[in-house]
Amino acid sequence: MTTRHIADVAAFSSRGALAAMISCHVAGLFFLPMMPLVMGAFVNDFSVQALSLGSVASAQLTTTALGAFSFTIIGSRTSCRRIVLAAIACELLLNAATLMSSSFTELIVLRGASGFAQGHLLAAAGACAALSRRTEKTFALYNATLATFAVVFLFVGALVVPLFGHAGVFALFVVVDVLALAFIYFGLPDFTLHARQASSSVRATPFTRSGGHAFIALIFFGVALSGTQTFIERLGYWHGAALDVVATSLGWGWCLAIVAPFMLIWLMGRCKDNLVLLLPAYALIAGLAIMLSLAQTTVVYLVAVALFTPLIMFIEPLQFGVLGQLDDTGRLAALGPGAISIGSGLGPLTISTVVNAFGLLSVGITAGCLLVLSLLFLYPVCTKANEKALQKQ
Repeated sequence: MTTRHIADVAAFSSRGALAAMISCHVAGLFFLPMMPLVMGAFVNDFSVQALSLGSVASAQLTTTALGAFSFTIIGSRTSCRRIVLAAIACELLLNAATLMSSSFTELIVLRGASGFAQGHLLAAAGACAALSRRTEKTFALYNATLATFAVVFLFVGALVVPLFGHAGVFALFVVVDVLALAFIYFGLPDFTLHARQASSSVRATPFTRSGGHAFIALIFFGVALSGTQTFIERLGYWHGAALDVVATSLGWGWCLAIVAPFMLIWLMGRCKDNLVLLLPAYALIAGLAIMLSLAQTTVVYLVAVALFTPLIMFIEPLQFGVLGQLDDTGRLAALGPGAISIGSGLGPLTISTVVNAFGLLSVGITAGCLLVLSLLFLYPVCTKANEKALQKQ
């Protein structure tokens, strides 16, 4: 490990830096927990159909992937701090423009541009977590904070949407962006993606076979996640649950999601093998996805909605922990959000197509199958990451 690399690790250990890193993650990912409310508001304000609804989400999530890839390229050549400050400033302006928009075409353009900015923020958060050398614990704190914001804003959003529609929802986004901008400006350290492994003559690269398998696994995961999120509100309508009831259930789910990352930290202190934790978590979330479609009562559906998010928050730190073990330069962890975003961008259109062909109840079944495929690709990657971790001990 070089002297520069040691300095990077120390730079990310301060409270101000951690707050800035968390702000990058929250601002970059806040769209996802709010998606059911956003989609419901778009339906009410613009009377859009399923395929059009999917196109808005796909536009934003696809450009998020492009933003993440852009960060890994530009961030190896210039100051990552400057990139992040530019991204959060753009995100703030784009969300302010969205709340004032009155055209569906404007929404697609603005959300696409917003996704590009969010991709830079998410990639920066992933790289910082890997460079801090505490990837799983850092992501657990990311998700716990995101869950706290989601709880507050979902409950507030459930009251705001009926009164102000999409303008009210995106006013909440602006509040989050202002807070994130302040924390990032005062706390984010300056860094570039130039860290090297022990042998300074050999440049680490994320483009390996295992890295490719991890990317495919994260893409399938993203498709299942965003596709389900896009239609949770519509599934609730099918099962007889109004928007405010679904939002309340999501809010309680995010309350549980605050606890889930800390439960993960506790379990990791007793179990060093990621697979032992990933296997049951993946099995449970695939089962819950199927329950969203096949629930026989509204209560069962709402329970599945509430439990879906905590499991996502439990699984994600483990996934990025694997990326951090495979490549300790931070580049692979920075590209991870890009892989999830590719899947997330494909998710709404993919699931919209399935809905048009087989009906709304196919959403959960399709998502469950995609989660199983994700685990099949991630399984050998986890095995190799664990072997590499043992070799370093």
